[in-house]
Amino acid sequence: MIIYEPEEDSDVNEFPWTVTFEPSGGDDWDSFICGPYERDHAVALAEAVALDDAEGGVLAIVKPMLPALSAEDVSATIEELREAALEEEADDEETVNGTPVDFDDDLEEEDAEFDEPPSPEEIREGMARQYRRLLDLDADAE
Repeated sequence: MIIYEPEEDSDVNEFPWTVTFEPSGGDDWDSFICGPYERDHAVALAEAVALDDAEGGVLAIVKPMLPALSAEDVSATIEELREAALEEEADDEETVNGTPVDFDDDLEEEDAEFDEPPSPEEIREGMARQYRRLLDLDADAE
């Protein structure tokens, strides 16, 4: 499972979130995206599916949906992410006896954040809140 972890006070936490389910390992099936969800619902749903899969063939990726309203917004976001990746790559590069060595962060095994996935009613309520937020964003842009 891969979960984007923004800072606790980040505005990104209020964005709609999606879960992409895709094959992992030897499975061969088409990936698909579910959402929009509130972040906690997306994480709980991803955990329920990926951790319950006995075959270990499901990868769940939880990410926010960014409210881009134009191609320029998307291009600006891509440029920011590219710059951040280059900075992170430079930070990760260390030297041993003058020779650059790239140390990858070790992946940590974490316990599930939620005991049970949200009920269909809770998901519908969360989706309604997300759609209301999206509609409010559209009203502000006009």
